[in-house]
Amino acid sequence: MPTRLTPFAHDSLRAADTCVLSLKWSFQLMLDLGGHRTFIGRHGFNDDELARELGLAKWVDGNEYDAVQALKALRQGARAFKVDYPDAPYPDRLAKNLQALGTLLELSEAELRVLGFCVLMHNDPVLSDATDQLGMLGYNRALKSLSVLLGLPLTEVRICLGRDSQLVRAGLLDLGTGHRPSSMMLSTMLSVSNQELPGLLRFSQGSPLELFAYAFRLSPPGTLGREHYGHVKQPLDIAERYLAKALAQGRNGVNILLYGPPGTGKTQLSRFIAKSLNSALYEVACTNSYGDPLHPQQRLCSLRAANSVLHAQRALLVLDEIEDIFQTATFDISSRSQKAWINRMLEENALPCFWLSNSIEAIDAAHIRRFDLVIEAPNPPLAQRERLLRDCGAGKLGDELVEHLSAHGQVTPAVLERAVRVGRNVSQRAGKALDGTIRCIVDATLKAQGFAKLPHNDANGLPSFYSPEWINADLPLAGLVEGLRAHPQARLCFYGPPGTGKTAFGRWLAQELDKPLMVKRVSDLVSPYVGMTEQNLAGAFERAQQEDAVLLLDEVDSFLQDRGKARQSWEVTTVNEMLTQMEGYSGLFIASTNLICDLDEASLRRFDLKVHFGYLTQAQSLALFAAHLNVLGLKDPKQAAGQRLQGEGRLTPGDFAAVARRGRFKPFASADELAAALLAECRLKSAGLQRPIGFIH
Repeated sequence: MPTRLTPFAHDSLRAADTCVLSLKWSFQLMLDLGGHRTFIGRHGFNDDELARELGLAKWVDGNEYDAVQALKALRQGARAFKVDYPDAPYPDRLAKNLQALGTLLELSEAELRVLGFCVLMHNDPVLSDATDQLGMLGYNRALKSLSVLLGLPLTEVRICLGRDSQLVRAGLLDLGTGHRPSSMMLSTMLSVSNQELPGLLRFSQGSPLELFAYAFRLSPPGTLGREHYGHVKQPLDIAERYLAKALAQGRNGVNILLYGPPGTGKTQLSRFIAKSLNSALYEVACTNSYGDPLHPQQRLCSLRAANSVLHAQRALLVLDEIEDIFQTATFDISSRSQKAWINRMLEENALPCFWLSNSIEAIDAAHIRRFDLVIEAPNPPLAQRERLLRDCGAGKLGDELVEHLSAHGQVTPAVLERAVRVGRNVSQRAGKALDGTIRCIVDATLKAQGFAKLPHNDANGLPSFYSPEWINADLPLAGLVEGLRAHPQARLCFYGPPGTGKTAFGRWLAQELDKPLMVKRVSDLVSPYVGMTEQNLAGAFERAQQEDAVLLLDEVDSFLQDRGKARQSWEVTTVNEMLTQMEGYSGLFIASTNLICDLDEASLRRFDLKVHFGYLTQAQSLALFAAHLNVLGLKDPKQAAGQRLQGEGRLTPGDFAAVARRGRFKPFASADELAAALLAECRLKSAGLQRPIGFIH
């Protein structure tokens, strides 16, 4: 008569709420594979809880522990268990889910057995604890252990765990792609790609596709249309035609890299392309069900799973925020193997995939060259930002706010959309309250991102009474606007003393040409980091080109100084970059400087027109003085106040602007006061010229 399972072992099985199959494998791990050598110590068990689960509670709770007797009892319990449970089925829904998964992915019976063991090892605490008793295993011993446990030939187990096995290619098991130690725990060696997978396979009652909810999901429809992507029209057209053929031919290894600052609509662009091709779009998971970020390795396994499960569908994939994946491949100790694995994925993926990145600086050139298309998605130009803003605001936003929001180069579509959505929920009626709410939201976002806030007035605006007649230029400016309309590609240099109206005239030109104005100052472009100033210069020209804007670079002598006087190599490279950008710019570029004598000789040859802006003539001074008196409501009937200005030859439009700003908070009582203030401004300039150099004794 065979020995029956002792009563306390039956009770243990019920109390542990574990499955019969896990207990069967646990006994095998202890006895057939030698786990008892670690488990049963000289003075006690290595794991008391596991001992209770295996029916050895007597030796845990009693005072008379005997290692020899404990091992004997373990063997008796294993024999009794085998008699009582000759068949050990999969628990819960695991058998049905494994079978459905096998049909979906064309898994062999051996692969299903290996996967079933891995699921329970990572889901059932008894089997997990029992597996740990084997300690650190080499790869070959691990294969041998699986062969014994699953009743499979060793060669078949080796095939199931090979790099080309369907379990690995489908992203179900993560055997690692980089350096592995020579030995490790079996649970580490046979890790699942995602911690949610074991629970889903064991308990899920959904369809086979729902088993991969952890890996990918159907992307929601996009909200932007073709009209919002006019700035990337050509690459968009190329991508649509290329992907249409790739889908029709079932071509492998099709990848498109989309990059650009956060919030510029990269995800929306992938959704629009998918819709235009009448294709489903699936997003590969970046986070788990709790919202925690996934490791790069887990995300790549999820990408593999999506390719394996969806390969028969007309579908596209999108993988967002890929920086961490490629940073791991660049800086990880096992980077060579990691790079090779990523390159292989790029070459073999079954479905076309969009790879989205906020920055490509960390992506190795070896990876970039494997993308079929690389598309930059910059912040849309001003006209498109304004259209998007008016669409989002449904006509409820003030014109001044719309102008400020759309003119700010760092306000991206995502920031615009979110601010308008929140603002309209807080202040639903159009007016100052709604505009103020949206401005507050956007300003807070810009500040957190390290960008300048929205202006509270028109920084590029001109006085209502501005006229180019108050420019004292050495060349006639009449007809310049018509000439620039006929020949929009031009490089102009405005030079002369400060305040003579160089920048204001550039603004007037942009206004007359009906083009946006992009003003860049030294502080906007200079960086303490090597090479960054050159990058900022290139970015300013590129951005102006995209916006079809007039680019006005103030204090250009900082970037075009005479290279013969340079002391540092970066001073030369900055000038070289500036000259290169000027040469290739196809719009209107205006450079202003107070120090034309300091400019590099080569730069002077590149300007199509060089205009000197001088001090106001006496007639211009009197005309501008009269215009300011009119605005301020002051009278000078005998022109006595104006006569005081006739002998002053250093007046500029900038002096009038400075005095006008002062008058806002300390109004002038008479024309004489206004004239005195202007003369005081001139005396300050004269004092600056006479300021002594060195120490004053």
